Amino acid sequence: MPVIIALVTLISRKWGNTIGGMIASMPWVAGPIILFIALEQGSAFAAASISGVMMGIIGWLTFCLAYIYVGYRHNAIWSVLAGYAAYLLTAYLFHFLDGYLSLTAWFFLTLFLITLTVRYYPDTGRVVAKAGKPLRFDIPMRMVVMTSFVLIVTYSAQMLGPMWSGILTPVPVMTAVLAMFTHYTQGIDATIVILKGMFIGIYGFTAFLFLQAFLLPVMSVYLAFLIGLNVNVLVSLLAKALFEKFGAIPSTAKS
Repeated sequence: MPVIIALVTLISRKWGNTIGGMIASMPWVAGPIILFIALEQGSAFAAASISGVMMGIIGWLTFCLAYIYVGYRHNAIWSVLAGYAAYLLTAYLFHFLDGYLSLTAWFFLTLFLITLTVRYYPDTGRVVAKAGKPLRFDIPMRMVVMTSFVLIVTYSAQMLGPMWSGILTPVPVMTAVLAMFTHYTQGIDATIVILKGMFIGIYGFTAFLFLQAFLLPVMSVYLAFLIGLNVNVLVSLLAKALFEKFGAIPSTAKS
């Protein structure tokens, strides 16, 4: 986790916030959680948690939207609190649908809501970027928070059950850290850009999850993850190309 969060930060600085957001949306946090759950609780338990993860992705979308709209007028602390409130409320409301929708239905519902969110996501031109102050000790803080979360969710998986383990798997830990850091140092416009990059990458992450539900019960965990990660990268690159073609994101590498 420390290495990953450092790499995402460096990638954002070198190639822009869109690319940084795409890299950040890969299953750096959710992947290890699902992996450890599969190894400790069994592949069937991990596969059963995937529908819950889909609910968590929908909550993640509302976190991003709430963060941005509150961030127009308030600082990063209020924005992240609003985001987490939206995440938990959305996850709580959607968990009542558990058992009524198949995994395939959750998959397509999630893709539809991602696309709808991107379609109505605010443009960066709405707010003038403001210079902020450098944050001290940001990488050590990310190290502690992200690693602690992976351990907590993994060890509490048996108590929570597969659905709530899944819902909490994509909780926006890395997203929150990146959003707050970017908001504080570069302003709300740059935060919008990095979150939109994550929206692009979340298509690949959703495809990764959908595959795990079918692959984990029939093959080794490591082979299932290897196949899923390759599909994740391919789908994310395809989504980026389509977004650039239709003007949803700039076609330049630096954004």
